[in-house]
Amino acid sequence: MPIYHLKPIVALLEDPAWESVGPHRAECWANAPTEEVARGMASGRYENAEANMTGHRQSPSPWRDPRLVEVRELDAAPSGMSIPENVIVASQL
Repeated sequence: MPIYHLKPIVALLEDPAWESVGPHRAECWANAPTEEVARGMASGRYENAEANMTGHRQSPSPWRDPRLVEVRELDAAPSGMSIPENVIVASQL
């Protein structure tokens, strides 16, 4: 299964769409069958975390927006990183 690197575009981190995920704006890697699934995994993880903290959720998710998050398909996980199938790993929370 491919690894997807999802990286928020730094110049657009002040976009109002990011309010729906609070401070969760770190790059991440997903072991997912498609880019769409990888974006959905990030969206679910970070929006659920913010909803649990604040009690509300806004939409649409910035993680699903190609204008706000760049996604690259990688041949393998970065060196020293293990990413099981259907798991997303963040560089920091």
